[in-house]
Amino acid sequence: MTDKIIYVALGVSVLGLLIFTYASMLLEPPLSKIGALDTTSISKQIHVQGLVSDVHKFKGGSITVSINDGSGDIDVFMGPNLANSTAPIAKGKILEVVGELDEYQGKLEIKPKNADSMKVFS
Repeated sequence: MTDKIIYVALGVSVLGLLIFTYASMLLEPPLSKIGALDTTSISKQIHVQGLVSDVHKFKGGSITVSINDGSGDIDVFMGPNLANSTAPIAKGKILEVVGELDEYQGKLEIKPKNADSMKVFS
């Protein structure tokens, strides 16, 4: 009888961990202030929203969008595939993005995973 209880408890625990892992992948990180981001958050998923202050298109098709939320500025980098699958982004629009925080040439930037990770507002 005790062995059955142990197996049931173990099974329920494993199932709970699997459900928790799956649910955590679906959850969006909380909205962060750009000015509060630092190198301790590199490689973590970040959620920010800000006013588009600059859009730079590279020859290879990549795009860097600079956004400002009043607390700071950050660049959002999109490689060619993502840049081509994304709705046009223009200065003066509001961009909300979830992506991995990275550092490039000493400056923090966000790399969204896909087009669904970004929303453009008027």
